[in-house]
Amino acid sequence: MDPNPTTRITRVSTIQLLATLGIIVGVEAALSHVPAGALIQTGMARCLEIFLILALFYLSDTDKGAAAIGLSKNRVLHGLNKGIIWSLGFAGVSAIAGCLLFLAGINPVHFFHGRVPDRTLEVVLLYIVGGIIAPVAEEIFFRGVVYGYVKGRLATISRGWAVAAALLVSTGLFVAAHQTGSGVPLPQLVGGIVFCLSYEIEKSLITPMIIHSTGNMALFTLSFF
Repeated sequence: MDPNPTTRITRVSTIQLLATLGIIVGVEAALSHVPAGALIQTGMARCLEIFLILALFYLSDTDKGAAAIGLSKNRVLHGLNKGIIWSLGFAGVSAIAGCLLFLAGINPVHFFHGRVPDRTLEVVLLYIVGGIIAPVAEEIFFRGVVYGYVKGRLATISRGWAVAAALLVSTGLFVAAHQTGSGVPLPQLVGGIVFCLSYEIEKSLITPMIIHSTGNMALFTLSFF
């Protein structure tokens, strides 16, 4: 038994997983025809999904609330502090890798370059929606719900295999959701692995949320160069 129950990730039930999927599908379908720009539409959808999924977990288990998806109240500050540390470490490793690629005659910016809006208002929305709202929503689903569910289902067999399977499934789905071309989206692949590891080690979903958010903002900024 875990000697410190506050650091344990509580299981996500099958009903909670299916209900979460239903929320996402329903919200996406309901807002798909809203007469608004893509960023505003995405922001509205993600905000509604965050609210409904958190409400689902609080209402379905009033004792633990959102602790099942790594959002225990007594781990918020820990997750925030660790998120900053992980982000700095991730940035340092990425900078070293970028320098090595540059010395090898490869421009590392090309690996992360994306399209950025031309209008100032859209740039601001990009940082708000893509840099804050979307990372929170995606971490709740991919790491909180999917990772938590797979790990919980397999935990009775082997903790090591449960963690590995949960990492593969959640990262695979995360990469597939961001697939836009024929190649593998490297930032999402590396990021998905880091997000899972940080969640597993720190036992707080706040940590991958911070890493995901700062990573997205860094990618947006690099896209201007």
